[in-house]
Amino acid sequence: MILTGLKSAAKDGEASPNSLIIQGYGNSTNTSRRIPSDWVRAMNVLSKEWRSAALFAVGVFVLVTVVTFLIRPVYESEGRLEIDPPGSEVFSLDAAGAGLIDSEYVNTEAQKLQTDDLALATIRALHLDANPEIAGRASNRLLSDKSGDFNSRENAVVRSFQSKLYIRRDPSSRLVSVSFASHNPQLSADVVNSLMGLLVERNFESRNRAITESSVWLSRQLDDIREKMEGAMRTLADFGERTGIADLDPSSNTYAEKMGDLNRQMVLAQSERIQYESFLSSSADPESLPQVRNSLVVQALTQKLAEQNAQLAQSRVVYGPSHAEVRKLQNQVNELQSEIKAQRGAIVSELWTNYHAAQARERLLESKVKTATTDLTTLAQYNVLKKEAEVDRDLYDRLYAKIKEAGIAAASKSSNVHVVNQARVLDHPTRPRRGLTIMSGALMGIIGGIALAFLKDRIQDRVHTIDDLREWEGLPTIMAMPAIHALRKEKRSDLRLSRGVAMENTGSRCFLQDRPNTPESEAVVSLRTVLFLSEAVTQPKVVLVTSPLPSEGKTTVANNLAIALSKYGTTCLVDADMRMPTVGPSFHVAQELGLAHYLQGTASLDQVLCPLSDIDNLTILPSPMPAESANYLLTGKAIRQLIESLRSRFDFVVIDTPPILPYTDGLSLATMVDGVILIGRAGQTPRGAISRGMELLETVKSARILTVVLNDADVHGGYRSYSY
Repeated sequence: MILTGLKSAAKDGEASPNSLIIQGYGNSTNTSRRIPSDWVRAMNVLSKEWRSAALFAVGVFVLVTVVTFLIRPVYESEGRLEIDPPGSEVFSLDAAGAGLIDSEYVNTEAQKLQTDDLALATIRALHLDANPEIAGRASNRLLSDKSGDFNSRENAVVRSFQSKLYIRRDPSSRLVSVSFASHNPQLSADVVNSLMGLLVERNFESRNRAITESSVWLSRQLDDIREKMEGAMRTLADFGERTGIADLDPSSNTYAEKMGDLNRQMVLAQSERIQYESFLSSSADPESLPQVRNSLVVQALTQKLAEQNAQLAQSRVVYGPSHAEVRKLQNQVNELQSEIKAQRGAIVSELWTNYHAAQARERLLESKVKTATTDLTTLAQYNVLKKEAEVDRDLYDRLYAKIKEAGIAAASKSSNVHVVNQARVLDHPTRPRRGLTIMSGALMGIIGGIALAFLKDRIQDRVHTIDDLREWEGLPTIMAMPAIHALRKEKRSDLRLSRGVAMENTGSRCFLQDRPNTPESEAVVSLRTVLFLSEAVTQPKVVLVTSPLPSEGKTTVANNLAIALSKYGTTCLVDADMRMPTVGPSFHVAQELGLAHYLQGTASLDQVLCPLSDIDNLTILPSPMPAESANYLLTGKAIRQLIESLRSRFDFVVIDTPPILPYTDGLSLATMVDGVILIGRAGQTPRGAISRGMELLETVKSARILTVVLNDADVHGGYRSYSY
């Protein structure tokens, strides 16, 4: 059947099992499409290219299986080393990890396992230069016991050894895994253990050599420091004897405290002297001195003087100035004034005495400070000499301790590289894992076969299914024609047309008359029903059947479509393929007059029309012989008049034309008909041919593509499991 879309048979959307499936029709905009899913497309590709995919998968599976059993088993014994930072030994001269990052150091030590010197030492220790697996053809003890430059054959042995060695480091720890690939399990374990032992031994030797060299250097430095320390001690002792300074407790400093106290007293003396000096600078007026004003004696005398002056003034008023009482009071006042003056003089004299005492004290303290400063300078020199002596002594002690530690470290034979796990002799090969490899080969073959199928389908520029047309061209209406039942067992080469000679079985072009119940006949009937009996669109009356290229089945579709239409009305089948006419031979019609004679005006329409006796309502207009002026005849007024005459005389007109890509005859006729049916052959017609054919038809004015029929297509698609 034709598998292209779905036409509803009822309002609920259910389709008849034998009805035509349509994706769209004509130029209608109210069209529902059923786009196949990617899984359906993939299954279509695999069903089409399953032989190539299966052949590729089987080939890969067989190849992997054969290679797996031909490969000699390989054993990879594995050992593990723990590499701690330098200084983590039991006795060490360095602090742990001093100057190095842990990760960098572990990587550096791991890389030493792949050095040429260590590989050469392992080869010599195990005599691997005589092993054919390592040395190959050069297995005749090439390597000498002397170190030096390698010759070409020695380099080859070392490279072969290193190619079988694998070093892996665990980033989350300080463990390094060492493995060696060999066909001999014992050899694999021996190489790994020997290599790890040599690394530990060389690490210890390098460390011991460094300790020895450091000890020699430290011994020389110790002698120099001892001499320097002894000289500093002698200088300190001589200075102490010369200055009389004894070794003091460094936590106490009497000289500094004494100097501080003298400075404080000096400041007090200076301030006191300055104060007295400021008082005495105003001695011209003793009454302004605070000492005078604050003196209790002066205050008492002044108060008593004021009282006597008051009594004197009162007496003078009462007794007069010459009275004895007045003179007595005057004498008392004079005496009080003399006492006050004397008291003030005494206070000023006392200030001068204090001033001179403050000056003397200041001068004395200045001399004491100078003496104390000299003592402090001497003490500072003593402390400098003492500190130098202590530094030299401390350095000597530390170097001496280092030399002792170096001796202990050398005798301890400790190392920061340890063998955590010795390599063991394996009882099963590491590779190949035959079961896993064969399963992987099968899986790779299946995946590769599927990829090859899709790649082959993509590379082939051919249309195989209606999904290809729908995806690549976006066609609105696509129909499929199955392979003709009578020709299924014939070779595809029997269906091809050679240049100018028809190789196709002419009887197969009219299968609808001979085999009306075959799938191809049902497909033609469905095509007739959809295009000519549908009420949804304007029914075409005159249709043109063409194809992009030759040998795509256009004549077969035209013949059987005309037979199907004759069941419903008078039908005329016109053979407009005057370059290679085949309609007449298909119906076994032998007539001398044909389309070319009518177009040339040498015969009437009744003379060229040939009604068929065995098919009711079907008349053909054949082309008995190829015409050289076919393009000229099919583009004139005569062909247009012929089509109009046939339109008025017959209910349906089907016109078979040459392919439109090599010839333009069909393009000229496309403007005169109601619609065009474009034929393509699955697996033969290129995608570009379909696209180019549609472009040419679309450029022609008034040309209308009714549908595209994919001939010789797989009409079962995804419905193979269903049957009626």
